[in-house]
Amino acid sequence: MKFLFLTLALTPLLLPLIFQVDKQIFKEGNLRASIGASLVATILFSAINVVLYLLGLISYDAKYTLAVSFKDVPLEQYLLHFSLNFTAISLYQYLNLRFPKNHLQKYSLALSNLLLGLGVAFLFFAYPKWYTMLTFATLLLTLLLIEYVGKLRFMYRAYRTFAGMLLLLFVVYGIMACNNVVITAAGGISGLNIAKIPVEVFFMSLAALLVSIYMFEFFKSRRAA
Repeated sequence: MKFLFLTLALTPLLLPLIFQVDKQIFKEGNLRASIGASLVATILFSAINVVLYLLGLISYDAKYTLAVSFKDVPLEQYLLHFSLNFTAISLYQYLNLRFPKNHLQKYSLALSNLLLGLGVAFLFFAYPKWYTMLTFATLLLTLLLIEYVGKLRFMYRAYRTFAGMLLLLFVVYGIMACNNVVITAAGGISGLNIAKIPVEVFFMSLAALLVSIYMFEFFKSRRAA
């Protein structure tokens, strides 16, 4: 049980190995771009985790951790952020190779606008549940910057990747929720759960995935320039 959190944090990294064997996704500098993008997203969303911990909105059951921490957040949490981000980028590349058509990109802005509206609604009705507000504020800012400020266009493929990541997210966070590896303060969240997992987890995961893929595409575009 001591290694449960660590196991869950590292297991997603098996998928990029499978993708590499099948489709050689890490070529032409893609591995370096993938690691760099994953690290950027890991730093950003680990900082959010630290804020959540300092606000008393989340805590960790010590019997599932190795007692190695930074800013009182267990090492396993940082590893989980990195492994999920890296796996998301790997799945993104794999799906792009397997299904190269991008004809549904024209509908991605409509979905982004729908998510923006949903985020505003959560911010309005969830006040003052700070975990929920921080989650949707992060997602709103991410969507606005990518869709209305950034020039890179990849959102259809990013949403497709998130759909593919959902099963992994359900398994990892479902096991964590059933064992109370991470304990969320009831007063800080909306109370909406899917299979015992707070909905905030999925929307924060979406934001992290979008940042990861944006940075991956950014590093690729810089290399090509």
